[in-house]
Amino acid sequence: MRVRLTFRLSASITISSMVDPIYKQIGAVIKSRRKTLEMKQETLAGLLGISRGSLANVETGRQGILVHQLYKFSAALQLKTPIDLLPQPSPDHLRTEQSERPELPLPSGLKAQEKEQITRLFEQVDTKQIQERKGKRAKSKSR
Repeated sequence: MRVRLTFRLSASITISSMVDPIYKQIGAVIKSRRKTLEMKQETLAGLLGISRGSLANVETGRQGILVHQLYKFSAALQLKTPIDLLPQPSPDHLRTEQSERPELPLPSGLKAQEKEQITRLFEQVDTKQIQERKGKRAKSKSR
């Protein structure tokens, strides 16, 4: 005798509120570079081994990408380094001195350049979050 069980899950998630704004910036850079190369989404997605829909989500910032994916994107988009995919810091970008940086728990076997790139990525994300917090505090104080 066979018994068939069916489960239905229902969830509503607002993706835009969950994704960090840096992903919109990275996605815009990816889209711009892809268009410069006159490459279709299907072509780039095929090179990356992802669906065209996933690529569209990355380009609009609805889907984040992992560090190892930055390397794949940079190779597929014929860039020298994954850093070329990251948004340029603003002039008022707050950077800590090399000696003041906390040590990140990075995997062993990374080259020095890769460690520096990952560290810079984390600095940019951290700086953006600090600036957003300061903005929220200023708004709450003015109320």
